Amino acid sequence: MRVGVFGGTFDPPHIGHAIVAREVLEKARLSRVLWVPVSIAPHKAARTITAGAIRRRLVAAAIRKEPRFELCDLELERGGVSYTVDTLRKLKEDHPDWSLSLIVGADLFSRFDRWKEPEEIADLAEVIVATRPGNDGPHPGHGGVSFRKIPVTAVATSSSRVRGRVGRNLSVRDMVAPAVLTIIESEGLYGAPAAAGEAGPAVEDSSG
Repeated sequence: MRVGVFGGTFDPPHIGHAIVAREVLEKARLSRVLWVPVSIAPHKAARTITAGAIRRRLVAAAIRKEPRFELCDLELERGGVSYTVDTLRKLKEDHPDWSLSLIVGADLFSRFDRWKEPEEIADLAEVIVATRPGNDGPHPGHGGVSFRKIPVTAVATSSSRVRGRVGRNLSVRDMVAPAVLTIIESEGLYGAPAAAGEAGPAVEDSSG
């Protein structure tokens, strides 16, 4: 079975994430894609991020209508800094019959040589780089590992943009799945008015 591994902070997951996962799944002929929310991302500037339990719910809501997508909370359960190589090792240990494909964006892949054990990552999984128009050039920081480029549709959104719009009380209905928006509103995430009688969201000091 060919299984994609798609990691991220997902704070929150948005339509751009879904487009990348779906287009890579189809073009690479994967059987499924595992969405893996990180506990603590090692390569991002520190900020306060939404608690893992809520991000788990957000991802589950984002993917619930796509049977080929699956939530994998291995990194949240493990806690601490999330390293891709550790996750891939655990997946191979638990599912030796799986052929893994790691899905990364071109921006992250440009710093791939700074990841923990990049050569081991490439041994454990096929590395698929999701490229967008205007961002498919050479990747000087890939550390010499082999990789495959798959072009995906460009979407002008990001998790930070979603958070910013919510905080300014602007609509994000075209940026996130309806079920994700329901959680954002009910939990009062990102500065959204909390539902009546609800406390604000739990947060973690982390990177992401």
